[in-house]
Formats: sequence, C-alpha cells, structure tokens
Amino acid sequence: MEEVAVMLNDFLFNSGVLGFYRVLEDADKAELMQIKANTIKITKEMLEDFTTDYFNCMISNYEKDTKWYAITNKKEWIKNLDLKETEKLKQLEEQYKFIKASVESASYKAGYEILKSKKIKENPYENIELLKKEKEPEKRKDIILKIIEHIETNKRIYCMKDIVYTKINCFWSNVAFLNRNANKNDMEEEYKKVFVEPALQYLASNRKRDITCTQCGNIISKKEASGMSWLNDTGVDFNRKKSGFWNFKEDMFLCPICNLIYSCIPLGFKMIGSNGIFINSNESIRKLKQNNDILTIEENVKEETFEKIYGKVISNFINQTDQLVNEKIEKYEPRNIQVIKRIGAKDNQKYEFNMLSKDKLEILEKTTKYFKKLLGSSLYQEVLTNLIEGKKQYQLIARILKENKNIEVIKNILLIQLNCMGGIDLKEREKRIDEMIEEGQKLKKYFFANGENENKLIAYGHNLQEAINANSVEKFMKFFTLFYGSLKIPMPNCEAIKVLLKEPEYFKLLGYSYLYGLGVRLEKKTEVEIVGK
Repeated sequence: MEEVAVMLNDFLFNSGVLGFYRVLEDADKAELMQIKANTIKITKEMLEDFTTDYFNCMISNYEKDTKWYAITNKKEWIKNLDLKETEKLKQLEEQYKFIKASVESASYKAGYEILKSKKIKENPYENIELLKKEKEPEKRKDIILKIIEHIETNKRIYCMKDIVYTKINCFWSNVAFLNRNANKNDMEEEYKKVFVEPALQYLASNRKRDITCTQCGNIISKKEASGMSWLNDTGVDFNRKKSGFWNFKEDMFLCPICNLIYSCIPLGFKMIGSNGIFINSNESIRKLKQNNDILTIEENVKEETFEKIYGKVISNFINQTDQLVNEKIEKYEPRNIQVIKRIGAKDNQKYEFNMLSKDKLEILEKTTKYFKKLLGSSLYQEVLTNLIEGKKQYQLIARILKENKNIEVIKNILLIQLNCMGGIDLKEREKRIDEMIEEGQKLKKYFFANGENENKLIAYGHNLQEAINANSVEKFMKFFTLFYGSLKIPMPNCEAIKVLLKEPEYFKLLGYSYLYGLGVRLEKKTEVEIVGK
C-alpha cells in the first residue's frame, strides 16, 4: 500500500485534516498534496520528516502565545534597565517573579529533565538559588539574564512545553508526550514513535488485514488499530468500558493514518489562549481551508476574543456573497455553516456548536448592505449575535435610545429586523418604516420651530417607550393622540399608522421607527408632567 485516501467527515476529523494540511504547507510541501474535492491522498513522501514539520508548525503558529515568548521577549528590555531608578528596579523584580514561577512549573521542570538527558550543562535552578542570596541589583540582573538565555537557547523544549499544555492538551491527552510516564522523555521522539512511525509502516506493509478503520474505511489489522480514548470528550476507552458496543465487542478502530490526522486537531482550530474555534465544512478541503484562514490574527491586532473571531466569520461571508452578487461570478446558494468552539477552564472544557442555518444565511445575504454600514460600530457584533440566535433587536434599540449613543445606526438595525421577520412585501414594509421615521422627524421639527420645552418631548418619548415595552398598541395610541391634541395639530394618518393598528407583529418595529425619527434623549426621566398620565 503506497497511499491512503481519506475524506472529510465529522468536524473533529475535518479539523485534523486541516491541521495536517497546515503542517505540510508550513513545511513548503504543499505540492505533495493530492487533493480532489473533499478527498486527500496520504503518501509516504508526505510523512518523511513529519515529526519535525509538526513541531515547527506548532511553534510558528503558537510561540507568541507562550510563557517562553513572554520571558524571552523581555531580554533586551532587561538588559537596558537603569536600576538606579526605583521604579525600574521594581519592574525587574516583577519580571523575575514571573520567570521564577515559569521555571519552577511542572512543565518546565519536565523540560529540564529532557535537557539533562541531552547532557545540557546550564542549570537555571542553580541560578535561582543564587538569586535568593544575591542582593546587589546589577548582579541580580546578570543572573536573571542568564536564566533567560538558557530558556531562549532551548526554545524547542520550553516553547513546546507551553504549547503542549495550553493548546494540544485541550484536544487530546494520555499518549505520546502527554502520557504521564513519558512527559520527561524527548517530545519529538515520543510523537514519532506513537504517530508517525506506525503510519509509515502501515503505508509500507501489504500484509493481511481483517478489520476496517472507523474513519476512512481502509482495512487494518487488529495489531495496527488504535482506539479513540485519547481524544478528549470523544473517544471510548476499550479497556475500561465495552458496554457501549453490541455484544461487548468494540468496533471503533482507527488506522495509523487517521490516528496521525487526529493528532493535528490543535492546528485545525484557531486557538485564543486555551480556547479554540473551527469552521466546519464538508464541501471541499480547499473550501474548508479558505473558510478557516479568515480566522488568522493580523499582526497589528493585540487582542482577539471569540466575539471578534465570530464576527470575522460573518464578515467574510458577507464580503464573499456581496462579491458574488456584484461580479455575477456564480449564482448564490447559501449552505449551512457550522462553527465549533472549544471553551472552558482547563479541566472543564467542552465543545460548543453554533449553526448558521441556510435561512439565517439567506437573511444575512439580504441584509449585507445594512451590516456593512454597521462595520465601524461597536454594535455590529451584538446585532449579528441577535440575528444568529433568533433574538429580536428591540431591546438593543431601546438601549441605544437610552444611552443616546450610535443613534444613527438604528435605521439599519430596524431594516435588519424587518428582514428577519420575513414576508413577501418587504419593499412596502420598508416604506412604512420610512413613513414613521418621517412623521417623528416632522413632529420634532414643528415642536422646536414653535419654541416648545424640550423636556415635554422627552416625556412624550418616555411614554411611548413604556407602551412599546408593554407591547400595548392601545397605550401607544393614547399617548400619541393626546400629544398631538395638546399641540393642536392634526394626527398623522399615513399608511404606516394603519399597519401599526391592524398588524400587531409590526407594532414594535414601527413604534421604534417613530421614536428614532423623533430623535429624543431617553437616558433619563424628565421632571415635566408626562402627557396622558
């Protein structure tokens, strides 16, 4: 057997396929990949030096999110510290506390044991002992720099130890360098022994096989097969629990190739700290990569949150569909998008699934122009989240009016809400929104042109807000009628008022359209008597 073909399948395997792809891409071996739609062929040539490529890719992706980087990145700054300044001396001691805590952590101690086996002479723990006795600031600085240089020189060990326990351990454990009996052994040798060598042997062997791989369906021998218990929150431990299988006979086995692919899961997810996010798709491997590449953090972005990352997913979708429509490249046909998050504290992590269904994507496609107008606003993510979770936008609009901030975006939010409500006469409904906004604007203009007290208008706005909150058309119209009467001007009789009265589902939409047009500050109650109370 010279090659094995594997296909995209469930989200976890797909993230492994993407991680595998990224390992080869990072090693400039992309040309070796034979990809056709949702299938990739794995060859012996691709796996040569895969261990080195895997570790290189891990470090290039995650080194800036490690203690190793935080320590070594301060080296030049510490060198140039003027310790005659009391404040600088305090800063040096703060850095030392962080370095000491890192060096004395279990992972770094295990890393040092690996170095000892390689006959490394430098001993950071001896330097820490020296620091306990040394009082002279400049000498303390020199010793601290020696510890940093030791950590910097042995990047492959210490940096990977950080990555192992903050990224890899989120997805799999108890095998290779995460086996508690092997955590002081050479990490690359352990990975090679458990994942790479069995895959190479499998490709080289043609001996008789009697079972099939659960994931790819290729035949394997029982000796070659692996279980899935090492995958966090996913696998079953055959040795401890067989009752989940028919007649107590396990039938879930992985071939060495799929086992290797699963080890690449941490490179398929985009990691932020110890949390991860992945966009799943079975359409094609290239499309899978394209969808997830938008999660790459730009160099100038200092902080990323899941909310911002999730926003990127939608922004990319909006931009792509807008491009398709403008350039008429192809007919737009929305597909479901599955976004998976790996979240939680270290010992209590879980997978969380968010589905952008076809109907939600259709709404997003229709509201692209409105979302693009929100892109510079802090409200973009909140409006998006409401849409995805099926929440109405009215509570958000009420808050905007109360805070008296970003009021200019309310019309776009109203139009997004209108599209969420659906219907075949959206253009007519948009006209009704415009009518109510216009009526509010006309009243405000008249009000100030006649020198009325602004607090009276604010009180009127509060009345209407309370009626909308109570979902009471009757109360709304009571305040509406009384206020126009108090000004001795005719009440509006536009088509929008008729819709508001006859179609309750549009009451809040049109009520907030009117309040938006009125443009009053609703951040606090006024002392002026509220009309109609």
